[in-house]
Amino acid sequence: MVPELCSSHRPEMTLSVLDRMTLYSQQQYQQDVFSFYAEALEDVNKSFRHAAYRQFTILMHGKPTAGDRITVPACCVKLIREKFPSP
Repeated sequence: MVPELCSSHRPEMTLSVLDRMTLYSQQQYQQDVFSFYAEALEDVNKSFRHAAYRQFTILMHGKPTAGDRITVPACCVKLIREKFPSP
């Protein structure tokens, strides 16, 4: 994929996929199990990464049904991992 065409350059990425308050609100709304047990920084970042992948999928493809597997583009995965790093 041409880097300039990657979804990571869309304004929605910063506003709804990489914003901590947006992800936190989404986790609370969905009663996300990962966020309830996150105590250490690495657990918090892991829960935010999971929420960001889900938020990206919903933003780009709509709500997935059971069994759907949608691949997040590598450029977006890289951006999410940079924002919420794993030790």
